[in-house]
Amino acid sequence: MRISTNQIFDSSVQSMNSSLTEAVKYQQQISSGQSYSKASDNSYAVSWGVRLSFDKSRLTMYTNNQNYVTASMDSASTQLGSMIDAMNQLTSVSTQAQNGSLTPSALKALYLQASQIATTIQGQATAKDASGNPIFPSTINSVQIEPGVSVDSGVQTSNAFGKDLNILSQADLASVTDNAVTGKTDVLANINQFVAYLGQKAGIEGVTSSLSLSVVSSNLTSAYNQLLDAQTHSGLVGSLVSQAGSAVNSLSTQLASTTSTLLDTDMAAATAGFTKNQAILNAAQALFGKLQSSNLFSKL
Repeated sequence: MRISTNQIFDSSVQSMNSSLTEAVKYQQQISSGQSYSKASDNSYAVSWGVRLSFDKSRLTMYTNNQNYVTASMDSASTQLGSMIDAMNQLTSVSTQAQNGSLTPSALKALYLQASQIATTIQGQATAKDASGNPIFPSTINSVQIEPGVSVDSGVQTSNAFGKDLNILSQADLASVTDNAVTGKTDVLANINQFVAYLGQKAGIEGVTSSLSLSVVSSNLTSAYNQLLDAQTHSGLVGSLVSQAGSAVNSLSTQLASTTSTLLDTDMAAATAGFTKNQAILNAAQALFGKLQSSNLFSKL
């Protein structure tokens, strides 16, 4: 069978075009780091890549939620710790007040000390964070920190203190005496009752109380326990967030590995493919050049 010059030309051109296309493809993979530039290259792999990208976005959301809850709970726990220390001081004052030999001046000193502590606790209960938001918000949300796990977004003021302190004026806070939340101890009311008891016992003008020392002391204990429970809750949530962080990091690593395997360029294979097709292209170009300078039939 005789082979014409045109056939050789056509074969060389096809070889060059094919090698050039493959070389460009590999070069693009190497430069972009991605195995596929469009969905039609591998619809299955690209569609899974989109799904994995969505999953990675969800993990980012979990991480953001974890950071938010951690900051909120850390702030609340620190504040509650300071308040619990102050409550311990009030307990010490209560113990001293049970000494029947105290003089009116000594009782007045205890009253002034208790009043100062009460004012400090009141300020801590209504304090705001660096962003100007209450450390103990009026409402909290359920926040998802990993698949299937949700926690409180913070320590709600009514859960910690027995009522929503954020809607009360300073005058209300100073005189509050009722328990607005069923099953909760009104912390500030109990503290104020203890201070009022000391004031009456010390003979402070205008300060009255109808409660006994045993009652106000018992109420202080209830207030202390409620604050301790709130701090314990914040600690438990913090522990859950820490565990969730480890779980999400592990999932993130797995997703990154799967995504890389599925979509990222295999540099060794791409480099080898580029080198191979570049060599074929060079050979085809050389052959084409020779054909252009000679006539195949003149050689027959």
